Amino acid sequence: MKKFISTIALTTLIISFLSYPLYATPPEYRTAHDPVVMMADGVLARPLGLASTIIGSAFFVITLPFTVPSGSVSEAKKQMIEYPAWFTFKRPIGEFGKRYEGSRHKVAYALTTDKDSNSTNATEKNNINGTKVIK
Repeated sequence: MKKFISTIALTTLIISFLSYPLYATPPEYRTAHDPVVMMADGVLARPLGLASTIIGSAFFVITLPFTVPSGSVSEAKKQMIEYPAWFTFKRPIGEFGKRYEGSRHKVAYALTTDKDSNSTNATEKNNINGTKVIK
């Protein structure tokens, strides 16, 4: 019994000396996330996010007859499908502070020069994915 207690005391002492550099580094200089938060994210939050994505997709399909006439399909898709999918698959593990920004549809500009008059001719045209291209 005495040998067992001394082994536990020695192991505790060694572990405490090895973990000291972790506490010596100020929190603002630490680069890794808390391992407990990362495990909780992987075991609890990600499966719940997957379930939320599946349920949100089902509700999105159910509410389509109401969102199409009102013109709010894109907002419903963002809230019911895109955000839960981003939370589950694209968010860095252990990071709960980042916020979903959504897909940014930027206007792409392509200016062409008219060869005959050496002037810039700009006309607006819809691209395949819905962004506007100026030609």
